[in-house]
Amino acid sequence: MMLTVKRLSPFAMFISIAASSPSSFAQKAHVDKQVNISFFSEAPLENIDAHTKSAVGVIDMNTGAVFFKVPIKTFTFKKALMQEHFNENYMESDKYPHATLKGQIINLPDPNKDGTYSVTVEGDLTIHGVTQKRQIPGTLVIKGNELQVTSEFDVRLADHNITIPKLVIKNIAEVVQVKVSSTLVPSP
Repeated sequence: MMLTVKRLSPFAMFISIAASSPSSFAQKAHVDKQVNISFFSEAPLENIDAHTKSAVGVIDMNTGAVFFKVPIKTFTFKKALMQEHFNENYMESDKYPHATLKGQIINLPDPNKDGTYSVTVEGDLTIHGVTQKRQIPGTLVIKGNELQVTSEFDVRLADHNITIPKLVIKNIAEVVQVKVSSTLVPSP
């Protein structure tokens, strides 16, 4: 049987490498298949907020490698029309179905010491097909074999070539606040 690596998604490739590596590596890869991500846009006429629990995340506590992948169409809004405009007019979800973060925890704590740590992920944030180098702050709680990750950061729409038509410029903020909450457990 021949495996073609270029056909694997980055998430699948990361899990495959973790599973085939020495047991200590595989024990330090933590996964969450229901990452909670929300965003909020405060604007003069109407606030916009959406959320999803369909993102996936992987953190390797041996190396500090981080990977998160969000299916754009899974974001839900209070108003169906907002969701439709979000997917069709702004995010072009058929053309750019996912947002990803691929990076490294630059101040990786000792994975064997329970505690709450301020961490920073440095890496590539890809939204709407545009990749930006970012440093994203977060909190990492190590509790036994479980990792809890939270983060809040801003995304400037123009940085990812997301344009706001002048007609609705007062409806949508140019910067949205993103919140991430994840509980990762050791990969099987």
